[in-house]
Amino acid sequence: MDLHNPAPVTVDQVVHALSVLGQEVVADPEYRPDGPTEDDLPELLGGLLGRVEFEVATVVDPSDEPPSALSDLQGGWRTESDNPEVYRAVLVNRLQRTAFDISAALGEDTADEVGDLGDVELDADEEDEAGPPGVAGAAACALGAADLLAAQAAVDQGRARQAVRALDSVEGFLAQALLTVHLLRLQLRAEEEHEDD
Repeated sequence: MDLHNPAPVTVDQVVHALSVLGQEVVADPEYRPDGPTEDDLPELLGGLLGRVEFEVATVVDPSDEPPSALSDLQGGWRTESDNPEVYRAVLVNRLQRTAFDISAALGEDTADEVGDLGDVELDADEEDEAGPPGVAGAAACALGAADLLAAQAAVDQGRARQAVRALDSVEGFLAQALLTVHLLRLQLRAEEEHEDD
């Protein structure tokens, strides 16, 4: 879905927002003598998003009873739009980013492999190449969820061929996730047997 934003944020607005939040943006004068440009907008938005998500993580505890802060956060997020298609697009984007962020946040160099997880099968010998099974499996689950939302959107819009492709991808990611569960169980069993020796 192509989203149209009638009032997109500008580079200057994002730089100002980051500055207000204590994150100064310094452009390399050799490559950006006039400061950040439109080409820098995705990275700048990523910095702003990272700052906001960090704040959310420190303020909102989903396990609180009652989860009032989480409810307030979700209510605030929904004020941006009342269009379900916008929600779906944002959620798909968030899930795809999450799949890559899982590896980066856990200090694993697996982000390059994550996009192909649905198309490959790993055996125990290949485990090291794709990172720890729990990390790879979590990324596969996020990508599977994104593709499942995309499949539902395609079904809703009568695009059968795209729906089938998305569902095939979902099945691949789910198979990968199940395999990583199996690999983690094998790892646990091996550690238990080692402790018994």
